[in-house]
Amino acid sequence: MAAHAETIQKSSTKPAWKVLASHYKTISKLHLRQLFADDPKRGERLSAEAIGLYLDYSKNRITDETLKLLLQLAEESGLRARIDAMFSGEKINITEKRAVLHTALRAPRDATILVDGKNVVPEVHAVLDRMAAFSERVRSGEWKGHTGKRIRNVVNIGIGGSDLGPVMAYEALRYYSERSMTFRFVSNVDGTDFAEAVRDLDPAETLFIVSSKTFTTLETMTNAQSARSWALAGLGGDEKSIAKHFVAVSTNAAEVSKFGIDTANMFGFWDWVGGRYSMDSAIGLSTMIAVGPDNFRAMLKGFHEMDEHFRTAPFEAA
Repeated sequence: MAAHAETIQKSSTKPAWKVLASHYKTISKLHLRQLFADDPKRGERLSAEAIGLYLDYSKNRITDETLKLLLQLAEESGLRARIDAMFSGEKINITEKRAVLHTALRAPRDATILVDGKNVVPEVHAVLDRMAAFSERVRSGEWKGHTGKRIRNVVNIGIGGSDLGPVMAYEALRYYSERSMTFRFVSNVDGTDFAEAVRDLDPAETLFIVSSKTFTTLETMTNAQSARSWALAGLGGDEKSIAKHFVAVSTNAAEVSKFGIDTANMFGFWDWVGGRYSMDSAIGLSTMIAVGPDNFRAMLKGFHEMDEHFRTAPFEAA
């Protein structure tokens, strides 16, 4: 938020920003009906299209002059150079001094993206391959719970970016999901959220994915402990059962192991992935189990194609 505020403050000192502010006052009272009456073809001109996505922004209070001034502001702000800096792995997150490389999460295997001189793409695909192998084991029934039953329910426990991305992706891609399985998502620290999520589930057929990078996030770990108690109560209290019904998306092996999760079933990610952009990393494990590795990789391919459009398209066509 601090970096965002600083960016706005810097932009507001530029000539194009001041002209835009004056322009806003001029067009703020214009009505869309009048804009379309004066320019019946604005719906054709004020649009953009890329990789099968069509954007019609003609039904906004915007004119050719608005676009001209916005493009001028982008040029004055050095936006193209900032985009190139992001894609090249420069540490553009100035508050945390980190790279911002959600784009690396969907880069093809043969890409090279350097962070501190190291190509991170092989690590990304190594995690994706581990996720795919695990997902196939769960979806096929090869992965069995503690009592020998196959897993039919997956509950993702997270908060913020570790919850919202998977929830929205699952809802958007439900058509492609494995319909013989049930997927639930828990984020609210209020215990009723967890209670409702597992109300009709069998512990012997339920797998929990605990998503917390540090494995210390208060809300997530509170719900994870509730899940642990619920699972143990339904599985005869055997502590060894935890390893068959819990996996972790984390980087804190010590805490994961202490919880009872086999660290072989711990999927990591990196500090150059912001939470809200993390769903195509291991945070998306529940999504991959739901739709399958092939569909998950198809989704990443679409993300990458849009990344390339964003990186290369002229601003007026982006």
